[in-house]
Amino acid sequence: MWQSYKINESIKINEMYSFFETHYNYNYFFPGESHNFWECMYIINGNACVSGDERVYHMGTNEIIFHKPLELHKFQIDSPKGAHLLIFSFSMQGELSSFFENKVFSLNDEQLNIISLLLKFMRNNTIHDADFTDYSMYIKKFNSSSSYSQMVVTYLYQLFLSLSNNSTVSPATKTGDAKIFSDAVNYMYSNINTMSVIKDIAENCSISQTGLKRIFTKYSGISIHKYFLTMKINTAAQMLKNNISTTEISEKLGFSSQAYFSFVFKRETGFSPTEYKLKNNG
Repeated sequence: MWQSYKINESIKINEMYSFFETHYNYNYFFPGESHNFWECMYIINGNACVSGDERVYHMGTNEIIFHKPLELHKFQIDSPKGAHLLIFSFSMQGELSSFFENKVFSLNDEQLNIISLLLKFMRNNTIHDADFTDYSMYIKKFNSSSSYSQMVVTYLYQLFLSLSNNSTVSPATKTGDAKIFSDAVNYMYSNINTMSVIKDIAENCSISQTGLKRIFTKYSGISIHKYFLTMKINTAAQMLKNNISTTEISEKLGFSSQAYFSFVFKRETGFSPTEYKLKNNG
């Protein structure tokens, strides 16, 4: 009598949104953004200053960062010869998903080999130009070949599972401007039910308003007001998914009225709260 053993999937990648390899020159600046899916940036060669929510990292060759859904993130290339990157975004579920939140990993030899095999497979099965300027060159084949997409995801499973079992986590930068940025973002999270102004945040961080504005431009690419508003909208989106009413959301996030919250939410997301809830809760 044969005994069966159930296979439990600790992670599952359901959809890919982007997948590209590119080279950016020194001082290239990618402004802050957030979206409702995961994103990874792997540095094939070079250096970059990367932020994710309140954390700032000075990343180098063979490091990979995971940006969780709704995380505000940006990067700037700071190596003189530029940086060669692999960037991909995806939806991921499973009990292991939370392990990757707020982390940067320095890859070991086993993980570097997986990345190498992944890149070799994609390059050999995709027509692209030598300058890596076509951001759709890898992802566009997902719709035309199920074996191609499944092979790519299989390499990602290998990489992610390897990281969960044996990984070196790189620490966030904790000095100077990076610490002030982290303190400011954490203050905003703690006061997300208010409409805190720049003066309040600057005083809490013991810095001038001008200095605080400079640091936010450096690490987020957007103004303090826009950052705080985006933080509120992202929080509201998560609350809507949990079926919390717009009245309660507007009160908890410090909006003057439900009508004003609905107006701002639609302006920022393109959906009314009701439309967003229907879209994401089925």
